Amino acid sequence: MKRSLVAALAIAGLLSAASTAHAVTSIRFGTPFVTGSNLHKGMEKFAEVVARESKGAIKVQVYADSQIGDIQQLIAGMQLGTVDMAYLGVGNSGQLKGCGALNIAYLPYLFKSKRHAEEIMNGPLMAEYYEQCAKASGVRIFTVGGARSPRALATTKGPIRKPEDLAGMRLRIPPIPIFRDMFEKVGVKVVPLGLNEMYMALSRGQVEGQDNGFDLTLSFRLHEVSKFWSATDHAYDNGTFYVSERKWKTFTPEQQALFKRAAVEGGKLATQLGEEIDRHGLEELKKAGVNYVVPDRAAFEKAWADVYKTYEGKVWPVGLVQRIKDLQK
Repeated sequence: MKRSLVAALAIAGLLSAASTAHAVTSIRFGTPFVTGSNLHKGMEKFAEVVARESKGAIKVQVYADSQIGDIQQLIAGMQLGTVDMAYLGVGNSGQLKGCGALNIAYLPYLFKSKRHAEEIMNGPLMAEYYEQCAKASGVRIFTVGGARSPRALATTKGPIRKPEDLAGMRLRIPPIPIFRDMFEKVGVKVVPLGLNEMYMALSRGQVEGQDNGFDLTLSFRLHEVSKFWSATDHAYDNGTFYVSERKWKTFTPEQQALFKRAAVEGGKLATQLGEEIDRHGLEELKKAGVNYVVPDRAAFEKAWADVYKTYEGKVWPVGLVQRIKDLQK
């Protein structure tokens, strides 16, 4: 009897150990970006690298098209622990407590190019602000990767050639303080909407425009319902890998390093595919009958030249804007 009991316990122990050895950690990874877009493909690359290098021990489940939430819902979900990771814009965190300095990512005409924006926002200068954000909000940025198309104005009325042309227009603007401030400064009536709500709002006349580049405008097919394009190129955004701080602390240093490597690979792919979109973006707009103009960018720069003063020394340290500009000389 004793031998049988010992044998049974030994077998149970072996089965338990085998079960533990083959346990799979699942990660819910969400985005509002469209399935099949360059940004979604970057997420899939991230999931592929994690699965391969963890030998299947970590499975990243990718949810595009706002399936598990739009921007604000994903951020709130990471704070609550119902969402593990998200792929958003780098400045989307600027609305969170303790993360206001990250509004700087969307300061108009701060960056000279997509390359400058991606390198600086993923470089050592910004690392301390990501750390502060994680501690204060419970949401961590662990990699910035996936250069976005320069932001422009796509409107149902136009063309928009100078800041005065925007006065009184209702534009969908992301819920980011610095964007609200800059557009209200030129007389825009700011309407905060989720990305997945824009097409219908434009087609019904609830809003008269939005600010995004070729990548999001074409993937969400917003050029079908907004026939005026003004290439203001006023900001350079980046796809950004976010994680619940609570979840992040459950991973070993080796796993955290793996996620960062995978995010770099995913970001590279998103950037490469985005370059292809930018090369053909104007052609796609013209095919759809969109009126394309290059506005008086100097006039827009002048109109928004003082926006940073609301934040300098209050939301981010005095001199941070200049330090970013100096890195681009």
